[in-house]
Amino acid sequence: MNPERATHDLRTHLGDFLDRNRPDSVFHVQTGGPGSVPALADLDAPELHLDLLPETPTDDQQATLRRLGYIGNGPHWTHPGGWRLISSDHGSGWRAEQAALRDLLLHDPHAARTYRAAFTAAGRDHADRTLRPAALAHHARTVGLTPARQVARLLAPLDAPWMIAAGYALDLHLGHTARPHDDLDVILPRETQARLPDLLRGWRLDASIHGTYRPYAAPLDPPHHQIHARHPDLSGVLMLDLMLSDLSGGLWHYRRDPRITLPLDRARKVSPDGLPYLAPEAVLLFKAGSAARPPRGKDEQDYQRVQPTLTAPARAWLRGALTLTRPDHPWLTGLE
Repeated sequence: MNPERATHDLRTHLGDFLDRNRPDSVFHVQTGGPGSVPALADLDAPELHLDLLPETPTDDQQATLRRLGYIGNGPHWTHPGGWRLISSDHGSGWRAEQAALRDLLLHDPHAARTYRAAFTAAGRDHADRTLRPAALAHHARTVGLTPARQVARLLAPLDAPWMIAAGYALDLHLGHTARPHDDLDVILPRETQARLPDLLRGWRLDASIHGTYRPYAAPLDPPHHQIHARHPDLSGVLMLDLMLSDLSGGLWHYRRDPRITLPLDRARKVSPDGLPYLAPEAVLLFKAGSAARPPRGKDEQDYQRVQPTLTAPARAWLRGALTLTRPDHPWLTGLE
């Protein structure tokens, strides 16, 4: 397989989300699977892991894949050139886990030998599970909080209460890397956005508007709140996800329901090495999903991991917020 050529063909024929103004196209492609590791190339076919929008390929997208020679349907495809194409589930965390596993196998001959033995004994899924702890430990050593520290240096001149959110915030709360992440989420007061082009000079900035990209230009007005920032030197994650938020009146305001707030001095925590992050109860409120979307797989895992570490006030606040917004939410029983 020539991954560069195959990736080029996918982006050309399915469309490239980075070309902007496209709701259905390729968001990201990465090489993966044990067959893409030279020391394991005889075990299995190499893979391309595809982040496609929409997540489930449309009939037109599937027809395009067939014109490119792919055989299959839904998320799993094979190519007569000798590789597989897997359309990854955005909410599972699988893509990031696979990237961390491949990085381990490429750099650790002992891990590659262990993987080979596990694969030979019981197949791919067993081998992936066997090496998952080692892949996470390797990722924590080689990536860990590096993206957060890099972004913190960039935002240091910003005299405003910005903070890291989502999965990285939970890592900072726990004090260790719990899983690999696709991106790094950062909350910024909406009124600071005019400074972003200067602070992120040389970065590609895209505003996410109605499911498409447009070139970012301040001001980005409500309800739009999301800016994706990319730079080739950003290590360990695909992008920086900047979320413009209302932090007025000394409060953090929950974007999805204005009735829910948290005093900023409770909402904004600071790690021992000086990285500001959103309190875990507020992160979990976002991860709880909505009436139209239950918690994603990785969000459910985050909740199970973090819930036992919440303080009594944090548990009470999250229980109150969920009771107000999702009185039937399954997490409520664990917060009593």
